[in-house]
Amino acid sequence: MLATTRRARAPETSTWRIAAVGAVPPLRECASNFADLPHLAVLDGGPGANGRWTYLAADPAQCLVWDAHGGDGFAGLEALRGPDDRHPDWPAPFSGGAIGYLAYDAVFALETLRVPPAPAPAGYLWAGVYDRVIARDEATGEGWVAATSHGGRDPQRLVDEARARLATPPARPREVRASGVTTNLDRAAYGGRVERVLDYIAAGDCYQVNLARRLTFQCQASSLDVYRQLVDRHPAPFGALIRAGPVDVVSASPELFIRSNGRRAVARPIKGTRPRSHDPAVDQRRARALRASAKERAENVMIVDVMRNDFGRVCAPGSVRAPILWSVEPHPTVWQLVSVIRGDLAEGATSVDLLRACSPSGSVTGAPKLRAIEIIDELEPVRRGVYCGSLFRLGFDGALTASVAIRTLQIANGMASLDVGAGIVADSDPDLEFDETADKARGILAALGARE
Repeated sequence: MLATTRRARAPETSTWRIAAVGAVPPLRECASNFADLPHLAVLDGGPGANGRWTYLAADPAQCLVWDAHGGDGFAGLEALRGPDDRHPDWPAPFSGGAIGYLAYDAVFALETLRVPPAPAPAGYLWAGVYDRVIARDEATGEGWVAATSHGGRDPQRLVDEARARLATPPARPREVRASGVTTNLDRAAYGGRVERVLDYIAAGDCYQVNLARRLTFQCQASSLDVYRQLVDRHPAPFGALIRAGPVDVVSASPELFIRSNGRRAVARPIKGTRPRSHDPAVDQRRARALRASAKERAENVMIVDVMRNDFGRVCAPGSVRAPILWSVEPHPTVWQLVSVIRGDLAEGATSVDLLRACSPSGSVTGAPKLRAIEIIDELEPVRRGVYCGSLFRLGFDGALTASVAIRTLQIANGMASLDVGAGIVADSDPDLEFDETADKARGILAALGARE
């Protein structure tokens, strides 16, 4: 069902309060001053265009929860946009709105699939509707606070409270030491499932399936300390902490899922991997080998076709294109092959429609998409939950940025899970695919003082 919690009825017009607060520490550090508030969220981009602005929010005016009992979580997101959605003096792209996740498991409500129903512990969607946001310009270190009456609260009081909390020196983080790492599929078991995917490919069921395994370990530290340590030691374009109701999510995702300003849309699917090396010459050889690999390029273009098809469901005819194919990008432990897809939303289509049409990303399912999802559900021992869904911010102005929830921890009851996958195609080698999953896990585990 779709449940909401609301403090007050939103006004028909919104009142804004904007305040510049001068130089502030990185918001992942300032977050300790807001950790006592419910549903803390931090969005912290790494190097690159996404890293200019970082955001902190807590104590949402409303929460949207969509679970397996029915309803439509997208209707709640569509209802967020108000009549006065952005202050002209606010410098950052995001000034308030929804921050949350759309779980991979939501696909079982979105599509008709030949799989049995099963519990979804993280639900299908969780989002806090934040009427106050703190933004930091990473180029200058300057901080800003925006608050709106959109949620029925006094925006001046929200700004004053945030400024008082920011004036307090942040608490020092505690060292995180993860331990007791186990996997639900060892090399032999994972390899056996890769062979079954290869049988499906040979039979003509599919061309590619993204097959994942889960690592689980003890994690007694707070999710904020986990997040701070992970982002410090394993920076990523889409760092995120979301303390949702069902689960705490900590992410160091390298992958943009979709971005839309309500008119134009872009996706940057990742498919194709090589491990990094500390030897610069070896590292560059691996990058060149990835760029030249016919297997990896074919794997990538299959997903480009899936994403172009998904864009075509909500974009204007003739507007969907792939201007960049097979760009090689560096990440802390792997090189990745990345392509770019663009499109113009059709008349009447919204960013929320785009999120619905494209979820979950083809880069973490396979091709054809729905049959790949059915095979994934058959072969993976557990439902994915948030993993391979998306983490998003959706502004009151309708602008959307969503990352793919990979390199992502789901934390609950002192335990954390980290899922890692590989794209299986006709010439996949089971041992090499297992090695790829290990390469993807290595940097995340090392940042938390653990290894597989």
